[in-house]
Amino acid sequence: MSEIRLIWSCLSPCRIWNLAAYALSRWISFVFRKPVVLNQPWASTIESSAVCQLSCPECPVGMKEIARKNNVLSDEHFTTILHGLSKKTFWLNLYFQGEPLLDKNIIHKIREARKRRMCVVLSTNAMALDENMAQELCAAGTSKIILSLDGADETTYLKYRSGGDFQKVLDAIAFLRKARNKKYFPVIEVQMLVFSYNEHQKHQLRKLALGLGADKVVFKSPQFYHAENAEINLPSEKKYQRYNKNISGQIQLKTKNKRLCKRLWNTIVINSDADVVACCFDKNSSYIMGNALETPAALIWENAAFMRFRHDYLQGKRKDICVNCE
Repeated sequence: MSEIRLIWSCLSPCRIWNLAAYALSRWISFVFRKPVVLNQPWASTIESSAVCQLSCPECPVGMKEIARKNNVLSDEHFTTILHGLSKKTFWLNLYFQGEPLLDKNIIHKIREARKRRMCVVLSTNAMALDENMAQELCAAGTSKIILSLDGADETTYLKYRSGGDFQKVLDAIAFLRKARNKKYFPVIEVQMLVFSYNEHQKHQLRKLALGLGADKVVFKSPQFYHAENAEINLPSEKKYQRYNKNISGQIQLKTKNKRLCKRLWNTIVINSDADVVACCFDKNSSYIMGNALETPAALIWENAAFMRFRHDYLQGKRKDICVNCE
């Protein structure tokens, strides 16, 4: 109910119309196998920070495999990008690959986005989320905060969140609930990546997180870049298995034949260098559609490069970044 209230608070007649145009565009594109884009993106992802304190395996940042020219997006560049978005875009994920709270000016960015009546979402490892930061995030009007907690005890948590602090995450949940007081926002969501070694803790983790003040707990299927890690760490429950074994015993993605990718029609992704990339699975910026400092993002959304990428997808010419898409 809280998230429905959150979305409703950011809608306007033109934004509702844009959502309808999005649905129509997807349908036409699916039927005729040619890209039709009658809408602007209703969601956006802007990477405020491309660095992180942790060294999580299977994370490009944690594995030091991502290199941006700008590790942190400056306030000036953020304002330019924001103004280049359509006013029909109402959802902002203010994170991508790095840890957003390492951006010392993250509060300013949140306030700027809220001036445009955008729903602002952060996803954090919570290492920098102390009591003072919790108060600032709530006061700035943050709409939703996602906290990563991949175990119900310290030993299990550290198997993936290398360099993390289990107790800091627990404290952060409580700090946010206290700072929010009796308000509805920010929505406090705890996310757990389900592996073979922590799946038995789902019930325990849910009880722990909700008891500390979280509004909801979400269990997600992990993403793997290395087949051997996938084979070892895949959970037993099929709903959390993004991969399975083929008849040759090889690990492969379950959803590789998905016919239409909704992300190419609803979300624009911009990294800390202001490059607009194909989607959130283009973590290394292999497919750049344009630069949001040189051209407004609203125009890049429907330029020739982006339309060609969509066309290739519809024709079955899938790129390498589609391999890990769920």
